[in-house]
Amino acid sequence: MAMAELFGGVEGGGTHSTAVLVSGDGQILAETEGPCTNHWLIGSELCLQRIERMVSEAKSKAGADPDVPLRSLGLSLSGADSPEAVAALSRELRRRFPGLSRSVSVNSDSQGAMATASDNGGLVLISGTGSSCKLINPDGSEGACGGWGHLMGDEGSAYWIAHQALKAVFDSMDNLQAPPHDIGYARQAMLDYFQISDRMGLLAHLYGSFDKAKFAGFCQKLAQGAQLGDPLCCHIFTKAGEVLARHVVAVLPKIHQSLFVGDLGLPILCVGSVWKSWDHLRAGFVQVLERARAQVPERLFSRFSLLRLKRSSALGGARLGARSVGTALPLDPSGNVEVFYTHVF
Repeated sequence: MAMAELFGGVEGGGTHSTAVLVSGDGQILAETEGPCTNHWLIGSELCLQRIERMVSEAKSKAGADPDVPLRSLGLSLSGADSPEAVAALSRELRRRFPGLSRSVSVNSDSQGAMATASDNGGLVLISGTGSSCKLINPDGSEGACGGWGHLMGDEGSAYWIAHQALKAVFDSMDNLQAPPHDIGYARQAMLDYFQISDRMGLLAHLYGSFDKAKFAGFCQKLAQGAQLGDPLCCHIFTKAGEVLARHVVAVLPKIHQSLFVGDLGLPILCVGSVWKSWDHLRAGFVQVLERARAQVPERLFSRFSLLRLKRSSALGGARLGARSVGTALPLDPSGNVEVFYTHVF
């Protein structure tokens, strides 16, 4: 198989990553998985090594020569919003691994997700390990809120939810602040998940060997608690829904009017594992948008729909990478998404 016919894409998350290879006629030839490739979390060196490993494995799975470069490689990475950092990553990847791809382009995870889902723009609201909101209007203009990482943001993310629960436990046990609900479930879940005998044991996870993905993974235990009806877990997920909706409110003034008037109303592409707990996010999310809809003139904001990807946003990365070398891959984005919730005000 001629390697010039192949186009690669990578979805790089804060916990998991995916690489795909696509032929020039739009056929998906191979897909591989890998760990975190957020360069802010693991450093550029390890990020590039993991990308090279996934793409080379995908080449082998596709039956292609691993030493012959792809036509293009589009990286859709969390943390890839700084132009300087993106340019440095692209240069270093080509220098270190010249046989990987003839061309490398780097875009944010939000841009890759949108390229997977639609050519007409919309909102991308990410709530996975971290969180962010990106508006892409039909004319290409953009707006954004969040995406600053766990020290300055990540509100509504798995990390944030985990932190809210653990802070409630610590503050209650310190008699510093009364929790909104009993901490019993969250405290026991903390001990079980981190495999510690008391809260002093958590210090090693926080400061000795901090792993953001591991910390954020505690959110899964809290989601189970919400499913069981634990009041504190339910409360925190409601608050997460509220703060995620506030990301949407933050970009409302920049949204092009045409995005409000389609059959779906305002399309919001929801990316990340926290959206699996939509039932527990919904009350807070809808309440905030209900209050904010008056900010949009002419009552245009009358409906919104939440969509999720059925395929990895590595496909969007491949599309963007191919586009950067003048090739339009024949991939229909409409088949990559599904609506999982629609609300009419």
